[in-house]
Amino acid sequence: MVAFFDLPRELRDLIYTEVVFGKRPRPMLGHPQWRSFRFQRVAYSQSGDTGEFGCAYSLEPVPPTCASFLCCNRQIHTEMMEMIDLVKKIEGDTALSARIDCIAEDESFHYFTWLSVPLVHTRTVDTHSLYARLKSGNSFLPNWALSWLHQYREWAWARLLLHTSSSHHLSTTHIERLCIDVRPTGDRTRKWTRNSSQEDRTSWAICAALNRLLENGPDFTSSVSSSSTLRRPRTAAAVPVTDSTDLPLTIAELTLNVIPPPNYPTSKFLPSDAQGNEVREGLVHPHSVAKELIDVWTRIWHHGDDDYKLILYRGLLERIGTVKVCVDGKLWGTRPLGDELRRGRRRFAR
Repeated sequence: MVAFFDLPRELRDLIYTEVVFGKRPRPMLGHPQWRSFRFQRVAYSQSGDTGEFGCAYSLEPVPPTCASFLCCNRQIHTEMMEMIDLVKKIEGDTALSARIDCIAEDESFHYFTWLSVPLVHTRTVDTHSLYARLKSGNSFLPNWALSWLHQYREWAWARLLLHTSSSHHLSTTHIERLCIDVRPTGDRTRKWTRNSSQEDRTSWAICAALNRLLENGPDFTSSVSSSSTLRRPRTAAAVPVTDSTDLPLTIAELTLNVIPPPNYPTSKFLPSDAQGNEVREGLVHPHSVAKELIDVWTRIWHHGDDDYKLILYRGLLERIGTVKVCVDGKLWGTRPLGDELRRGRRRFAR
C-alpha cells in the first residue's frame, strides 16, 4: 500500500478511473453466438409463454463493484470519491450506470452480457411489511428471499437469544441507474423461420432479463436452465400494490438504449412504421425497436387477467422507478413506473 501511495496522484486517479469506470468488451456483432461457449441459452418448457424463449446469458462472471477498493483504506476512499465527483460533474450521473449489453439477432434471439457494475447502494428495510406480505401470500419477493424469511421467522429462539425488538431491518440493494444497450442485427426475413413466438419479442426478452435480475440477483446463469425462478401469476385483484422500499432489489432509473449497427446504410432499414409481423428483407428500424420498448410498459400497466406475461411482469412496475428509451444515446421517450405509482398513492391518501 505504501508503494501505491508513492505514485503521483495523477497515476492513482488513472487507476481509480479504471477500477470504477472500466467496462468489459462487448461481444462482436455478427459472431455465431450459438456455436460459441460464451452464452447459455434458456431451456425450460414455459419460456415461450414468458417471452424468454430465445434468450441467452453470458457465462462470464458478473463484474465486481469497486466497493472492496473503497473500503480498503481511508485515503483511497477519499481520493476515489473525489475522482468520482469530478467525473460526475464532467460527464453527468450516467457515467456511473451499471450496463448490460443485449444483442437482438434477427429480432428472434437475444444475448445478454454484463459490461460493468461500478456502484450499488444498500439500505435497510423494515421487516414488518415483509412479514405481512408473507402471511397474506401476496409478496413480490423472489423465491430465495421468501424461503429465507420463512425460515428466519421460525427461528424464535434466535430472536430471543439476540434480544431483537419487534422491528427488524434487512438490507436491500438499490441500483441508481441501469443501462441496457439493445443492438439489433440480422434480417427480418429470418425472424419467423428461427423463432415462432410473438412478434414483439425484443421487449419481452428485456422484461424477462430484468425479471431474472430482480428475482435472482445479477448472476444470470445461476438458474438460467431452470424455471424455478418463475412464479405463477395471479389475478390483478389478488396482487396488492406494494412499496418499492419493501423489495430486496430495486432500480431507480432504467435506460434502454437502442444502438444501430455502425456504418449501416440507412436505406437498408425497414420503414419505421413497418408492422412487427411483416416479413420483409432488411433490418428493423431503431425507432421501431424504441417504440416497442416504450409500448410494452403501457401494456403491462393496463394489463388484463388473460395474458400470462402481462401479469407475470407486473412486479417490474413496482421495482423500477423510471424507464428512459434512447436511440443511439438520444432520448426518444420516457415512461414513469414506480415513481408514478407512488405519486398516485400519495394523491389517493390525501
